[in-house]
Amino acid sequence: MALTDNAPPVLRQISVRAVMDVLLHAGPTSRAELSKITGLSKQTMSEVIRTLEEGGWVREKGVTSGRIGRTAITYEVNGDAGYAVGIDMGATTTRIVLGNIVGSVVGEIDYPSDRRGGYHLIDQTEAMLAKMLADLGIARELVLATAIATPGVVDPATGALSMAPNLVDIAGIDIGRTLSERLGYPVVLENDVNAAVIGESWLGCAIAIDTVAFISLGTGIGLGVLQDGKLMRGASGAAGEISYMPFGADPYAEDSLERGALECAIAAQGISDLYAHSGGPTNTSVRDILSLAEKNDPLAIEVVGKVSDIAALLVVSVNAIVDPKTVVLGGSIGRHPLIVERVRQGIGKASRRAIDVKASVLGGRATLLGALAIGLNHVHNLLFSPQTLPEQRRLPPLPL
Repeated sequence: MALTDNAPPVLRQISVRAVMDVLLHAGPTSRAELSKITGLSKQTMSEVIRTLEEGGWVREKGVTSGRIGRTAITYEVNGDAGYAVGIDMGATTTRIVLGNIVGSVVGEIDYPSDRRGGYHLIDQTEAMLAKMLADLGIARELVLATAIATPGVVDPATGALSMAPNLVDIAGIDIGRTLSERLGYPVVLENDVNAAVIGESWLGCAIAIDTVAFISLGTGIGLGVLQDGKLMRGASGAAGEISYMPFGADPYAEDSLERGALECAIAAQGISDLYAHSGGPTNTSVRDILSLAEKNDPLAIEVVGKVSDIAALLVVSVNAIVDPKTVVLGGSIGRHPLIVERVRQGIGKASRRAIDVKASVLGGRATLLGALAIGLNHVHNLLFSPQTLPEQRRLPPLPL
């Protein structure tokens, strides 16, 4: 059903893309209105609509009345014609979401990740996706692309994953190619924080903002940046590995060289260690420390203040390098209201620039929905864009 089969000339593909963009964002629209919005001639519009109808991507929606009593057929994207999958593959939990080509979420599941890792994790993902599709009554042939978000760095040359110590025996495996060969359609792999910034830009607190930074603070830390609507990746795909910024802790210490000085200071284990070294009980969880701080416990307040001041320096550093319109704080620690408030205070002490800092509104679903957005973009480009001119396309908001 792909329009890329026996693809028409590039100009026709550009016309198809223009029409699909309108239908995806504006909803049911008549041919006359489509011609007016896109600037395409009536003849070209008729040919484009016919092509899309024959492919099953567009269908008649209804009839609308014109200004002088005439009626016109309106057209809409056929959401049931194809689907994309987003997967948030974590060390402890994996989440899968299925969305149709309009962007509507059709189904969502989560399950404990296979702790044996490696190919066991890939086998499990394949099996759980198959079960999900069967339960929903959707043929696998209708799934056109899958995007997997995972911790670590994706090598742009080999597709192999590295710097993901919590995923056992996964290093060196090209997860995308392996699953693509099994499933029979494209599978793309993306860093989880990169996916999160896309999720917030699509459906979260940074909608329609083209330059935004997402800082994740949790078990680990990470940075995802959209610059003019495109992900900042770096030469080796490792852009955003802020764990290794040389402040917050002794950058020359063995643990800092292994995990990163900044992660040692403001990730979950570092916060727990700081609380213990400051006189608190050992192995106190960050959740408990934050709860104590909300109850005005002096030691917890002191620890949260120190951590937030370091995180504020991180925000100031990111702002100086990237100059985002908005900085989103996410992750289980970063989005906590007390952390967000204290980070804002710390920024005021460390910078005279006004920096817009927001808490993630998608929470733990930012990465999952970002993965779905990546999958949908891949599908839209595959189906409706000239293959010589692929691009990052803004997705419409979820249908009401």
